[in-house]
Amino acid sequence: MPVDLSAGSIPSIYRNLFELINLHGIDKLTLAVFVPLFESNVLTKTILNQIWNSVIKTNALSSRNDFYKCLALMALAQQGKIVDEKLLDNYVNRELPIPTLDNLTELEDRLIRILRSDQGKTTFCFRYGDLCSLDTIQVEVAPDKKGVIIRHFEYEVTSMHYNNKVSRRYNDFIALHELLSLKYPFRIVPQLPPKKAVNVDKEFIEERRRSLKRYLQILCRHPVLCETEIIKFFLTFQGTSCGDNMKATFKNSLDEFSCEPPTSSSSIDRIERHEEDSTGIRMFHISETHISFLHQQFSQIRTYLKNINERNFKTADEYWAIEKSLQLISTDPTRIERWATGPNDYWPTIQTGLTELPIEMNAVAERINEECKREDEVINDHLDMLIELFQGYKDLCKRFEESLQVEQRAIQKATHQNRRSLTTSDSSTKNDLSSIEKRNNHALKCIQIETQLIYANLEAFVYILSSLGNIQYKVSSDLLDIWKSFSNKISELGQTYINKTSLQKANTSGVKK
Repeated sequence: MPVDLSAGSIPSIYRNLFELINLHGIDKLTLAVFVPLFESNVLTKTILNQIWNSVIKTNALSSRNDFYKCLALMALAQQGKIVDEKLLDNYVNRELPIPTLDNLTELEDRLIRILRSDQGKTTFCFRYGDLCSLDTIQVEVAPDKKGVIIRHFEYEVTSMHYNNKVSRRYNDFIALHELLSLKYPFRIVPQLPPKKAVNVDKEFIEERRRSLKRYLQILCRHPVLCETEIIKFFLTFQGTSCGDNMKATFKNSLDEFSCEPPTSSSSIDRIERHEEDSTGIRMFHISETHISFLHQQFSQIRTYLKNINERNFKTADEYWAIEKSLQLISTDPTRIERWATGPNDYWPTIQTGLTELPIEMNAVAERINEECKREDEVINDHLDMLIELFQGYKDLCKRFEESLQVEQRAIQKATHQNRRSLTTSDSSTKNDLSSIEKRNNHALKCIQIETQLIYANLEAFVYILSSLGNIQYKVSSDLLDIWKSFSNKISELGQTYINKTSLQKANTSGVKK
């Protein structure tokens, strides 16, 4: 009779590990996943294979009890004992031995990496850190070329993944965008910044540079898009006319759906697929609504932060204006006679004391300005990229819903034709409908992955808030020290006046006596 280890004295590590595995799908724990997940110097491939074949005996794990048996045998193997399920008879109503394993976070990270290639079509096995590690893109405006009469702007694009720098024009980005949009109609391809032919100033150039950087960063941190030869060509091609060469190279490329191998399915499979699709479309609409809500809220937060930052930039300018006024006052050469001041001849003392105060005003302005620049960078490079990712998802949802409408019209057409002729059927109509259904099934799978991509990127919002908080904390601490120094100098200035007044009173009293 099989040993039941699912009840009794079970170490917490057993339950925690099972919940971790079950979170990603207990049926996903196959031998091909089990071995690399727990492999170590002691738990070798051979031993882990023996444990699996001794306990599981099938392709995939199916129960909590079997998983506990595997963990117990792993602990016993680490104690130097031979793998034998009969050893577990000694642990009925006793606490099971605890294997020495990596912590849960490391194990989950490893599990995600192992599952990534195995179930990439339905589950997005990437965390935000994994996405960031795919590539880091830098885009800088290339220096003007001497002797060029017709001026156009070029951008130096650097890819950390390819360890390469290339020069690209805006038209090259347009070519990239067109090719990716055709090949990946059901993936998030963000919008390009708009083209502007006249009144191009430094501000416009800088904003476009940032936009192009975000655009490429989103593409190169997309697990599917970053692997395409189109992206590789754009980031590595060193010849001239990159856009034209890229179009010529990939002009006959099929879209993602057309590249998939043809599948044949029975009527039962089609019924099951239809049920899955119906559930998937329902979940899609729920996710679309939630992500649309997040998009709206994040956009509002961005607007508020931008407004605050603009006011802070203005505040910094005003403190610099105060600094200049203080400098003018402290260096004013006008000689004021007693005729004008009467007994209130404290002004020369004030003027002398003011000479050091512009230093504090300048420091306040500098700190606020530095804060604004850092916050502006966080907003532009991180929050804006997240919002553009949301917008790309919104555009994707629109394309998918249009495809669903095409399918609905095709179904109505086929139904109408069937009513007209009960004995014959239009094979071309059936083929068209089948093709549309398969394409939408592919699109729904893509949508599921793209939705999970959005939620994976939401971790960036924590980084954004953390960065803003750290910036404010650092600046507030610096400003506290500056204003404390300012306050001390004002106090010294007041004390100088008090001492001077006391001295004058003493001198006057002495004369009367």
